[in-house]
Amino acid sequence: MSSESFLHPLAEVFILPSSISVVKGTDALEHLNRSLTTDTTQIGLHGKQDALLCNANGRILDRLTLCNLEEQVILVGNHGTGGDTRQQLLQGVPWDQDVAIMDGDAAIGHLKLVGRAVDRCLVGLGFDPTDIDLQSWTEFGSSLISRSRAGDSFVTEILIPTAEIDNLVDILIDNGAEQIDSERWGELRIRLGILDSNEMNPSNLPFELGLHELVKLDKGCYPGQEIHARMDSRGRLARTLVRLDCKTPPSVGKHILPGIGRVVVTSNAEYEGGGVALAIIPNEAKGLDELIFDDGSTAKVELI
Repeated sequence: MSSESFLHPLAEVFILPSSISVVKGTDALEHLNRSLTTDTTQIGLHGKQDALLCNANGRILDRLTLCNLEEQVILVGNHGTGGDTRQQLLQGVPWDQDVAIMDGDAAIGHLKLVGRAVDRCLVGLGFDPTDIDLQSWTEFGSSLISRSRAGDSFVTEILIPTAEIDNLVDILIDNGAEQIDSERWGELRIRLGILDSNEMNPSNLPFELGLHELVKLDKGCYPGQEIHARMDSRGRLARTLVRLDCKTPPSVGKHILPGIGRVVVTSNAEYEGGGVALAIIPNEAKGLDELIFDDGSTAKVELI
């Protein structure tokens, strides 16, 4: 059970817009290993793994969560990136390998459940929450369920045929969950340190966003590896991502702060009594207690 006071006492459910791709063929995992930042060759059946797809300059094109179903791998990516991600993956398929890349956007939906007692809602479905694992997907009917860590909390995610989403959400509501909108999800994801395409995009490098665990430099080559290795060897960053806690969140976009330099606010959200934001700031500024913006407003700096 999470102790985060801003979380629902049971659970909140959000239908998360995501891009879904399916990679099929006997060489699917090997091909993904050449394309992504983590080693995909050892993922077992129903195994789960996170990875980044980067360009040759090491910048992020997409974040992908993998689900291995033998000769078929489901890729769950950021909303709106599916077409470009599939095209990028197709470009690297050797002529003699058994790999097909398909569009699954319309077929598979993606739910997120967050709260202090999510398991109570899952038990009401007839599902044993102790079966959920951080490193794998568990089958439940036609759905796949897994869990990931977010700060001091856990987020439960479900992949489900799109035709069944409404029915599942209704059942979760009957068992105490509350369906939320994008504004509430935006607040939750910022407070929990969950990144999306506002942060993970070609403007940014993985290390700047604290995504070191998704870059495995000891695996085979992948697009952007040379840049990542160079940054790793230097051991220092020019920019870093932080969370800002404030009364009113600063606007999304670039801000020039005297004595600090450029601050890029990537996401913001308001809630009753305050606001939060994610921002990329000069690395030297991450030790500051607060930032003062040009309108005089202040924001407490929190490391993610």
